[in-house]
Amino acid sequence: VSILSEARDTAVLPVVDEMLRDTDMRVRTEALLYLTHLAHIDPLARIEQLGDFQDFSIRSAMVAFLARPGDTQNLEAASLLLDAMVAERGPDGARTRLEAARLLGSLPVHFESQLRTLLDDPDVEVVRHALRAVGRQCKRSFMEPVIERLGSPTLAKDAADVLARCGDRVVGTLRDHLVDTEVPIEQRREIPGVLQRIGTPTAQHALVENLICSDTILRFRIISGLNKLRQAHPDYDLDVRTVETGLVAEIMGHYRSYEILGTLGHTANADDPVTRGLQESMSQELERIFRLLQLLFPGHDIHSAYVGIQSRNPLIHDNALELLDNVLRPQLRTLLVPLLDSEVSVDERIELANRILGGRLGGREEAITALIYSEDPWLKACAAYSIGALGLKSLKHELDRWLDDADPLLRETARHSKAQLA
Repeated sequence: VSILSEARDTAVLPVVDEMLRDTDMRVRTEALLYLTHLAHIDPLARIEQLGDFQDFSIRSAMVAFLARPGDTQNLEAASLLLDAMVAERGPDGARTRLEAARLLGSLPVHFESQLRTLLDDPDVEVVRHALRAVGRQCKRSFMEPVIERLGSPTLAKDAADVLARCGDRVVGTLRDHLVDTEVPIEQRREIPGVLQRIGTPTAQHALVENLICSDTILRFRIISGLNKLRQAHPDYDLDVRTVETGLVAEIMGHYRSYEILGTLGHTANADDPVTRGLQESMSQELERIFRLLQLLFPGHDIHSAYVGIQSRNPLIHDNALELLDNVLRPQLRTLLVPLLDSEVSVDERIELANRILGGRLGGREEAITALIYSEDPWLKACAAYSIGALGLKSLKHELDRWLDDADPLLRETARHSKAQLA
């Protein structure tokens, strides 16, 4: 009955009316709530006829009855009853507050203060139903607390559902949060998925605007969201110049990684965790590069080229390289192909990186410093490891900064390296 009430399914009204006489009080309670929400009955009259119901159901039914437009409407009385439900504590407090949150989804928009209180409730289920109530109204004034819930592991999906349902009305607010570096990164990383689900040209533009951002996880999610949007809506206009700028930035970042790899000594330290971490990061850089290429050249099978480039079969690799040779414009081809061609050695790529980026890094310490400012949590953890392993006491202050970091790997690596330095 609760599910049918939530779904606003009125097909079973006669059946639920009979359930008011059920032997189980919980069943009678849900039936009363259902009929009050959907059948517009006078709950007091029903309670007098049939007797025993749980306290929260009586109050909820009365609020719904008093809030309904018409001769019996009394918003002030409904608000007082609802205030008491929202403030309820004790053994049954959570159930009463939960019913208040469920109720708010079907009430007129006169009860904003109660809804704000429930959005901050300590009980996760209460907040979840309060979020759903916000989703039925989509008032812009409520979007801030909803976006904050994107950073909660237990409520992120519910918050994303609400925002996606609100559509273009919230795209501007989402864009502002996406670009704001003061917003916690956990919230910002969830926004691309929401914009992709909204799926409008305005949402696509908000993603393209933020293609060049420092956080690699956020950047990947933005690019991935754009890939899905372009696949679903190939007719949308795309800001090609901004995407090309993002692609060049990714390629230059890939060259920078080769420069760092050469400075750290990739051959002598092939099994070093820092080198392995850097190579893993470079693999992710390559995926982002190909995803951006797919945006720019949707008529070509760029994904097959991405798979082929990584193949150890020379024929498959060369075919993939030939496809890119035919697709890319000369400037992009000159910049990108040496990073992909298996005949170009790692040493040659490192030397090319040094030339393109205007000089070599000044040594291992400078290479580690480059990792510190990479904004990639994994590379920062690699940098933290190196500070301890190489005894780089001049960078000890970076370890202190990471001891309370939100990323658990970085935090523990910093503690381990600090102990090594000591």
